[in-house]
Amino acid sequence: MVSPMRPFASVILLIGVLAVACPDTVSALDCAKPYWWNYERLDGDPQQRRLDAEARAALANMGPMIFRGRFAWARDLSDVRKNQSPVFLISLKDVDVLQGEMPRSARDRRILLVYYAWCDTRCEPASRWWPRGLTTYSARPFKDGPVRDTKDDGSMGGKVVYSGRVDAVTDACEGIRLTPLQQQLLNAPADEIARLIREYPFHAVGNPQPTDSD
Repeated sequence: MVSPMRPFASVILLIGVLAVACPDTVSALDCAKPYWWNYERLDGDPQQRRLDAEARAALANMGPMIFRGRFAWARDLSDVRKNQSPVFLISLKDVDVLQGEMPRSARDRRILLVYYAWCDTRCEPASRWWPRGLTTYSARPFKDGPVRDTKDDGSMGGKVVYSGRVDAVTDACEGIRLTPLQQQLLNAPADEIARLIREYPFHAVGNPQPTDSD
């Protein structure tokens, strides 16, 4: 029996840090996130196992809130010239909520997104590199109260830089824009999603695995 995931064979899994204004510096991040080898199985057809494992990793790296919208404006909440973990407030318009609970956004079709980025002194404001056009995004609910800058050591809990409306939050280790594979999974049948989750549980891998298709 042919798996419903076979149409995804031509899609390369694009999981990784969003390298925006300074792609040569994001490699400094140590992002603890699942990859396809965390879902690899030892039985069954190797090619299909790999496709399923990539799809399962793509699912794991999708945030609980998924929405489609257009860039409106961005505001730097911290000094990108001094802070290696700058904070941006990004406004999106013409928003459609595709997954998750976002009551205000469903009413006014706006989202205010806090983005904790990774940068150095060469990085530009988010308003210059944020994607234009209708784009599908992934994020998490914001539950941390006022938005705080990062401390000198890069940890959270610095000074308050914003206390207004925030609908969602994401950071440089999360895939902000959905990949083509993730967008296909968003529209996949529920029973296929359930099969991937059931048959491909997460398991830790001691040694780094090859990333020839990542």
